[in-house]
This record gives sequence, structure tokens and C-alpha cells, in this order.
Amino acid sequence: MDQIYKYRSFSASLASGYKLFRANIRTILIGSWIEALVFGVILGLTLVAFYFHYLPAEIAAIAALVVASIFWNGRLFQLIDGGKPKEKLWRATKAMMWAIPFFVVPLICIPCINVAMETMLEEQPRPVKALLTGFKHWGYLFSTLLMSCIIMVALSLVLCIPLYICVYGIICDHLGVSGGDPSGLPALFPLILFFVGALTGFFFLFAQLWQTYALAYAHGAILTRDNIQQQRKRENTNNEIKATKNE
Repeated sequence: MDQIYKYRSFSASLASGYKLFRANIRTILIGSWIEALVFGVILGLTLVAFYFHYLPAEIAAIAALVVASIFWNGRLFQLIDGGKPKEKLWRATKAMMWAIPFFVVPLICIPCINVAMETMLEEQPRPVKALLTGFKHWGYLFSTLLMSCIIMVALSLVLCIPLYICVYGIICDHLGVSGGDPSGLPALFPLILFFVGALTGFFFLFAQLWQTYALAYAHGAILTRDNIQQQRKRENTNNEIKATKNE
């Protein structure tokens, strides 16, 4: 990831994430299509489990989705940033643990995203310092996440149309059944739901990839800005000491 440690605005971080994705799309597709396919298949099975309202299967499917996400992120950063696959997989596991609070309480736990990127990118991660730095630059992270999420919502309106149609059909069918009407869904609907979910998950992962890289660039920008500020403080302190000695 060239020039990640460079101060840039949040819009420049978004642009850099997209440029990195575009420049390496062939390498990413060839190197990670298996992980993306596994994620898509598990997503399809998850949707089917929720369709039948079978709690043990739902819990198992969600756990499998988390594991598939860890393999996916580990592979992505290994392709772009190098490193041993096992090391990246372990880093991705720890990054996922830090990212979970964000999905539970998004606004408060936005700094956890910075910790996750610190874990994936730095040779010697310092999670506590990264968390404090994330709170310090909460506004920067929020702006980056907000704009990238708006773009992803717009993309999902196109990529996820078949899935939205299936979900809408399930909702309407459940409302009709609760009112006493017979189910109007075809017998093969669970199979259709599985394939639609699998394909949607596969393509959506690649569409969302630039957002992940944009957050990596945002982490680099935050770290660079902090380093510049610390360097300026040291220079000012040294200048004050020299001025005192001259007096």
C-alpha cells in the first residue's frame, strides 16, 4: 500500500482506497475469489436458516459468517500488504474482535475501526494508543465512514436488488400467513434464496473492498498527522530550551 502514511483529507482517503482497489483488481480477484465464494455460500445458507426460523442453524451460520469474514480480510491485506498468510489471519482475528463493538454501538465505538486497522497494518500494533488516537480524531473517522457508507448504500441499491426482492417477498408472505392466508411462495423459494444470497454476497464483498482500503488510508493519515504534531512540539520545546540557554 504505497504512501499510506501521508496526511490527506477524508475525501482523499476515499479516493486513494478506490485507486488502490482499481490498480489491483486483477490480483485481488485471482487471489481471493475462493474466500469470497465461501463467504457468499455461507451468506446464502444463513438466509435459508433465517427463512426456516431454526435457531441453532441461525447461530451456527452467523458464527460461520464471522469466520469467513476473518479469512477474507486476512487474505485481502496479505495480497496488498504482503506478509505470511498465518500471520495475517491471526491479525484479522484480532482486528475482528476490535471491530465487533463498532457493529454493536457504531457511533461510540467508531475509534475501534482505527484499532482494527492498526492491528492489520502495523508491525508492532499498539491497540490502546490507537483507540485513544481514534477518539482524538473521531470526527475524521466519522466523516470517512459516513461518506463511504452513503456510497455503499447507493451501490447496494443496484447490486442487492434481487436480494431485496426476495426479502420483500418473505415479508409479504409472512404478513399474509399471519392474516390466515396460505403461503404463496413456491416450493423452490429456499433454493432461490440461497443462490441469490450467495451471488449477492460474492459480488458485494468486492464492491465493498475499496471502503476497507479507504479506512486503511484514513488510519495512515491519522497516524501521520499525530507524528507531525509531536515532531512540531519537540521542535518548539528544543527551540525554547535553546532560547533559555542563550539568555
